Amino acid sequence: MADDDPCPRCGQSLVVRGSYSTCGVRFGFRPEELRLFSLSFQFPEVPVPAAASACAACGLVWAELDAAALRQKLHDLGNEEVRQRLGLLIEESRHTEPGPTPDPATG
Repeated sequence: MADDDPCPRCGQSLVVRGSYSTCGVRFGFRPEELRLFSLSFQFPEVPVPAAASACAACGLVWAELDAAALRQKLHDLGNEEVRQRLGLLIEESRHTEPGPTPDPATG
């Protein structure tokens, strides 16, 4: 698959490259675009259930994971490029933008 291929299921261009990771008893998807150094107590993998499918004609393998968990992981640990590409910086700025400053003259 090319780097700019859309999702084969929904057609969105929000595809994240990564690999399957087996660390001990955990099996999950590890996105490539994580920050190099991040002080965090969370694992970089997003859990993937054991069920997967594969196409015998072309070799495409797919599984399903919790998309909200993937977005949260990329929000917390992703580099700035992937967070911007997926619109995660926009969501963050909505939560951190200061509200209007009250005018002391009007109370």
